[in-house]
Amino acid sequence: MGWRPPGAAPIVEVEERALFPRPMDRLLESWSLDAVFASMGEGVLVSDEHRRFVFLNPMAEQLLGMGVTDMPVDQWPEHYGFYLPDQVTLYPPERLPMARALDGETVSRTEVFLRNAARPAGTWLLVSSNPVRDPAGVLRGGVSIFNDITERKRTEEGLRAAGEKYRSLYNNTPVMMHSIDEKGRLVSVSDRWLNTLGYERAEVLGHDSVEFLTPESQRHAREVILPAYFKTGECRNVPYQLVKKGGQPIDVLLSAIAERNAAGRVIRSLAVSIDVTEQKRAERALFESEKRLRAILDNAPTVFFLLDTQERFLFVNREWERLFHHTRQEVAGKTVFDVFPREIAEALHNANQGILQSGESVEREERLSHDDGIHIHLTQKFPLFDATGTINALCGIATDITERKQMEISQRFLAEASRELVTSLDDEATLQRVAELALPLLAELCIVFVPTDGLPLRPVAVADRSPARAADVREFLLRHPPAPESFHGPARVLSTGKSEAEEVSHGLLDPVALREARWSRVRTLQGRPSLGVPLQARGRTLGVLLLIRPHSGHAYAPAELALAEELGRRAAVAIDNARLYCSAQESIRARDEFLSIASHELKTPLTSMKLRVQQMESALKRPHPLPMDQVSRMLEVFEAQLQRLSQLAEHLLDVSRINDRRLDLRREEMDLVAVARDVTDHLAAQFQNAGCALEWVAPEPVRGHWDRLRMEQVLLNLLTNALKYGEGQPIRLEVTRHERGVRLIVEDHGLGIPSEAQGRIFERFERAASRNYGGLGLGLFITRQIVEAHGGSIRVESTPGLGAKFIVELPA
Repeated sequence: MGWRPPGAAPIVEVEERALFPRPMDRLLESWSLDAVFASMGEGVLVSDEHRRFVFLNPMAEQLLGMGVTDMPVDQWPEHYGFYLPDQVTLYPPERLPMARALDGETVSRTEVFLRNAARPAGTWLLVSSNPVRDPAGVLRGGVSIFNDITERKRTEEGLRAAGEKYRSLYNNTPVMMHSIDEKGRLVSVSDRWLNTLGYERAEVLGHDSVEFLTPESQRHAREVILPAYFKTGECRNVPYQLVKKGGQPIDVLLSAIAERNAAGRVIRSLAVSIDVTEQKRAERALFESEKRLRAILDNAPTVFFLLDTQERFLFVNREWERLFHHTRQEVAGKTVFDVFPREIAEALHNANQGILQSGESVEREERLSHDDGIHIHLTQKFPLFDATGTINALCGIATDITERKQMEISQRFLAEASRELVTSLDDEATLQRVAELALPLLAELCIVFVPTDGLPLRPVAVADRSPARAADVREFLLRHPPAPESFHGPARVLSTGKSEAEEVSHGLLDPVALREARWSRVRTLQGRPSLGVPLQARGRTLGVLLLIRPHSGHAYAPAELALAEELGRRAAVAIDNARLYCSAQESIRARDEFLSIASHELKTPLTSMKLRVQQMESALKRPHPLPMDQVSRMLEVFEAQLQRLSQLAEHLLDVSRINDRRLDLRREEMDLVAVARDVTDHLAAQFQNAGCALEWVAPEPVRGHWDRLRMEQVLLNLLTNALKYGEGQPIRLEVTRHERGVRLIVEDHGLGIPSEAQGRIFERFERAASRNYGGLGLGLFITRQIVEAHGGSIRVESTPGLGAKFIVELPA
């Protein structure tokens, strides 16, 4: 029957039968009761009605960690270390399952915590206790059966802790969480969900989850998201707008996963909603900021671009697109080698690598290809760093400074040209220097043409990078000058006074003449772009500057045209200044000569008059008076010399009036033939003294409106000139009508006038012959001014040694 306490009375068969039901009797008939209890996996503890131990099986002894005691049940808690589930309070003796069984109560599955010296870590026991009665129903004791449930308790504790952790996580997670059933109704919501939206849990559970969305999000959820979700069992980062209890919408990203039953049907889901309202607001603000920044960059007049660390384009602005004819979509992800010619891309790549490796900003000039050629950009490049200080991009801002560079070059060029142009006052030397200055900045060949009265355009200066070709070009143009009637080329520029830029030069080289073998070097200039600019100063075109490009291709750019025109203006001013200087020098020479002549002319009559005065003074001192004829001759000399002085003074007064623009005309109707006869009658004695016969050609009266005194002055000047230079030869005077008005001709057969002097004899202080003939050199100048004041013209036709013919034409 197992272990018994010392001194205990043996238990008789009747007692065993009384303690256990009849089936046990049958079992005891087959096996030993000790063997049964010893083989049990549960602990068995038996107490009699006196609350003393009766039996303890081996498993019970193992679980309790000690054997039976003679202590009554009331002392078991302290002896064995029985505690309430709080593991701190000793089990109240009266509440102990065995004590309650001995009181006739059946106790099922009560948890008791055991901790003693043998079980210091403690053990959980699950105890069931029943009272034991004899057949008469008398309480004879109690039996407790218990198991070690420590592992189960630990598992339950783990599950409980996990559950608590899950509930805590569910309710305290910083994101909103909720679950819906297969019909989409809310079955649970987290505290964050409730706090964010402002609801109580009772207000939302059982409601359709989409009720808490905005109308647009509801439509999207019902029509798109939920049907797909119930098929796939998941959805990720769905953008929704939830509505707070107060009506304020918030932006969320919802992700959900479904729980399915054995049939694969969704029965429950867990959804997580992340409040992205602030993120959305920040994104919108960032988007607006980026939009404003993009607008600023797109409307900036400078180039802006962004490259990654592999030198691939991330962004380019509108100015970049305009200049390089690629959209930002086209260049995204491409490198400089995909966009620019290799030689340009190599230089850009080397510069970019230097910045990415050094991490330093640089400012440099870069050459980039545009539609009209290579441009120079001043580029600022700098690296962009991430939060860790690592370079993650390269930014560039570029400004086209081609114009500025060209302007700097142009300014240096023009400054140098200005210095060079004042080094000589010789026309042709200055023009040759102008042609040389244009090389090589503006041209490979430069020619300067100047007009000559009645002759084709003459190349007075030719400069070429090839001296041999320059000589050929000069000779060719002298032999085959540009046609004056050409619609293009230097003749056109000279006639219009306007610049002309052509992609292929026209009107310069005679194509027929170029076929000769000797002009092989000149033929190389065919098909080249050309630029012709006028040399203008003080409203006059002095010549043409013609430039030829080194290679075929584009015509001259506007900036080059402007530079060439400025060079032309400065050259024209230099040439004009040189000519003015020469003219001034010539005027000074003429003035000095005039003063010498005037001094001589004024002194001659005064000397003659002084001699006559001395003669008269000597004669008056004699005792006998002078004969009257001698006195008369002396007075005639006085009169002639006074008349000469008067005429000289009148000429000087006329010049003064002409300078002051006070040459007034008093027109009246008259017969020019009659006026001419009066003048010739007045000069009859001079004709006789000079031995000149007068031939008249005046077949009829010639009437018109002229100033009588001025016309007499014209006739007097021309006839006295003819008497002076044609002495001893006949003089012809013609006054006739012609188709355009009246013609007056005075012709002599004297010395004649050299061709080089025929253009200047009508200028002041100029004379057709040497000073031996006297005069101030003002007669023809005054004559021309009077004729032109009447709206007429005067010219001379003369052959040296054969006389001169002065032709005056006047409107009637």
